[in-house]
Amino acid sequence: MGAIYAMKQKVEDISNEQKTELRTKAKEAFIEAVKFRPSLGSAHVNLALLILAEGKELGNSLSEKAQVENALNEARKCCERALGMDNDNEQSRALANRLVGDIDAMMRQIRQS
Repeated sequence: MGAIYAMKQKVEDISNEQKTELRTKAKEAFIEAVKFRPSLGSAHVNLALLILAEGKELGNSLSEKAQVENALNEARKCCERALGMDNDNEQSRALANRLVGDIDAMMRQIRQS
């Protein structure tokens, strides 16, 4: 279900409110997925992507920067869980690996600003 909600929120002709609602539903579905199947690496990676999307919408105020930093840390933990699993899904592992590098770069950028 999470993947369906995530794909629906990418449609361009829906409002920002609808996109946020779909992203929230997708995130909830992936949280449930990792709760019941914690070894499902792709669910951890998809959860990381949704957390990053939420963080992207925040602004540049000091309190929002802290929220962005928290979102980046949370997304990185999801990727680390996916990388720490012994699963066959090489595509999820490769994406998690790339995301960790991107998240680290974003963290450095935030700390420098």
